[in-house]
Amino acid sequence: MKNVVKMLLCMAVTASLLTGCGNKPAVSNDETSAKNSETEEDSPVADTEETEIVLAAADAVLTGQGINAESQVVDTVYVEDLHAITNVGTESTITYTVPEEVEGSYDIYLDFGKSPYAVGTTPVSVIVNDGKEYVSPAAIINSESDYSDLFSMGKFLMAENVDLTAGDTLMVHGKAGFEMEFNGNMVSSMSAIGDMYLYPAGTDVPVGYDGGVMPQKKTVDTADPLSGKTLVWLGSSVTFGAQSGGYSMADAIAENHAATKCLKYAISGTTLVNESPASYVERMKDIDSDMNIDLLVVQLSTNDASQGKPMGSLSESKDPEDFDDTTIIGAIEYIIAYARDTWNCPVVFYTGSYYENQEYETMVQALLDVQGKWDIGVIDLWNDEEMTAIYGTDEYYTYMAKDGIHPLREGYASWWTPKFEDYLKDFFAQQEQNE
Repeated sequence: MKNVVKMLLCMAVTASLLTGCGNKPAVSNDETSAKNSETEEDSPVADTEETEIVLAAADAVLTGQGINAESQVVDTVYVEDLHAITNVGTESTITYTVPEEVEGSYDIYLDFGKSPYAVGTTPVSVIVNDGKEYVSPAAIINSESDYSDLFSMGKFLMAENVDLTAGDTLMVHGKAGFEMEFNGNMVSSMSAIGDMYLYPAGTDVPVGYDGGVMPQKKTVDTADPLSGKTLVWLGSSVTFGAQSGGYSMADAIAENHAATKCLKYAISGTTLVNESPASYVERMKDIDSDMNIDLLVVQLSTNDASQGKPMGSLSESKDPEDFDDTTIIGAIEYIIAYARDTWNCPVVFYTGSYYENQEYETMVQALLDVQGKWDIGVIDLWNDEEMTAIYGTDEYYTYMAKDGIHPLREGYASWWTPKFEDYLKDFFAQQEQNE
């Protein structure tokens, strides 16, 4: 996994750090068409121009530094010709001010520049009046992009139902994990940032690049145990989909089940072990404590194995204060306890499918020991005999990248996802029986 991350970050040196976006009007294009999820016919996007409040990037107050294409540390700046804020780094801040005559509950959207790759789904947070911080997953990767359109913008949801009034500040803050050291140089995969938009809470807004697509609205299928559920995914590059254009089993499950929401809190190269702000433990704390979560799904990260993180030992306690989250087992226990105390939701961990790595095999066994203590769910692809039987064959490499860690798109869609769906259907059915 680490090698894949390095490859992506190396690409960032030549392209992503140009960070910019194209000329964009101050209001959305009301001629754009988007897919109506219920009729499956093209229909005009609702005209949001009358309700849209634009907070211009040109008026934002900037601090911090980022990395340019030559791996040089440079100031975060607004480039007038591009209508873009560039060189956005991990500690950069972009502060917008809510204009006059604004008062009420709003959904907050932000423009991001196109990129043909990314290393995660949570590039920035939005902090309101130096207080509450919102971190929402955004699929900023656009695999159909090329380096000529890095300055084209897409609109992405940053926060919902935020009470705002004139004069409030909305600070965009670069999150850890999008700026790393590679071969002695700092590189970043942070896209450019443009205007911010406020819409009355609940307004339907097209999301994404090239005009965006309206969010799908589907009726819950009562016969489907996964339909209508909110699944939060915590992980690194495998959860993100580093070898498949940002597509993983989380996306496939959301597509396959009506009204199911899968939120991916994933950044490549990160670890369970809590040694940095980008660790699983720290990023888990970014998830809204008030969110109604049906299930937290956590990746048993291969990065901990490849980086030789300490295993630790199983605690006799269930008090988070007693866990050493700088060890693998301690971090796993902390995540389980935090989910219990914060969202009162069940937890399912998942392993990768088999590849030749003794350290990761030891981690899988440790996870099964943790399961015995906490009675969590485990989707154990590692010990799945049907999957392991094709390891190293031509069929296997139609599903998996050469590193044996990262599935390709077909691997997610046709090989991993059915295993997840079968397990999770049974898991939710059992949960309902126990209630």
